[in-house]
Amino acid sequence: MVHPKNEMISLDGGRLFVAVARQGSFVEAARRTGVPTSTVSRHIAELEEAIGVRLFQRTSRKVSLTSDGARLFERVGPLFDELSTALDAAADREEEPAGTLRVTAPVVTGASHVAPLLFEFSKAHPKVSVELELTNAIVDLVEDRFDLAFRIGPVEGADLVARRIWSFPYGLAASPRFVDDTLRGRTQITADELVQLPALVTSRRGAWRLRRKDGTRDDVRPSARILVNDPRVAVEGATRGLGIVCAPLEMLTARKNALTLLGVRGRTFEPREIFIVYPSRRLVPSRVRAAVDWFFRKSRRGGA
Repeated sequence: MVHPKNEMISLDGGRLFVAVARQGSFVEAARRTGVPTSTVSRHIAELEEAIGVRLFQRTSRKVSLTSDGARLFERVGPLFDELSTALDAAADREEEPAGTLRVTAPVVTGASHVAPLLFEFSKAHPKVSVELELTNAIVDLVEDRFDLAFRIGPVEGADLVARRIWSFPYGLAASPRFVDDTLRGRTQITADELVQLPALVTSRRGAWRLRRKDGTRDDVRPSARILVNDPRVAVEGATRGLGIVCAPLEMLTARKNALTLLGVRGRTFEPREIFIVYPSRRLVPSRVRAAVDWFFRKSRRGGA
């Protein structure tokens, strides 16, 4: 646990800590921030001294976060992203956002949550043209020239700014007939049964994320009977008795007459966090910043 001391913690120290955490390298963090490597090292050492814990494990090959460092980064990373966005906004004198805003999002979330808010954004900013591509593939934002992406966390990429925007509860379900025939009427199963039952899954390498009562996490890899990259199709297959399905709770409850919700003893399903993501750069175009702010305002008010 991080125990702050009384020493003053500098803003530069925090900014450089975030840079090193993202880059996994003092040298690369120095290059990205334009600060000498020796200065980066000194600020990190001062920060560790000020808060009384070691933040990085350093070897001749790599730099990695300690558990204390990871907890600190999880809290302060988004704060520095917001500060950077605010400073860019103050520096940008463009009166009205304009140009083409290119956005990519997962198929289901994009259709149900992203698109409606983009339509509203387009009406509010008539000088901005919008291009929305719905795909479950992780695209390279810079290479494919996208301004924004919506992704299920955790988000990887040192050159990306990721800010959590939505959290969707997930659940487990099967058809009433499957419950009667395969589970013998039980709606509570064990974690061992979970990995053995036929399942409809949406990712070949994906895992279902569960959390124990003590807070530790289990990543369970189900026995895939059907693989399809659209959860709506997986849910439809489950209604036909083909197996169990893990999907957004709102999607399962919408089919309450055709599905029975299941529980896993001693476990709960982790919600899926959706992040709004954009390339990290010194100046963010006004159309991108306006869109990010728009989604944050709307999501906090329950929009879409």
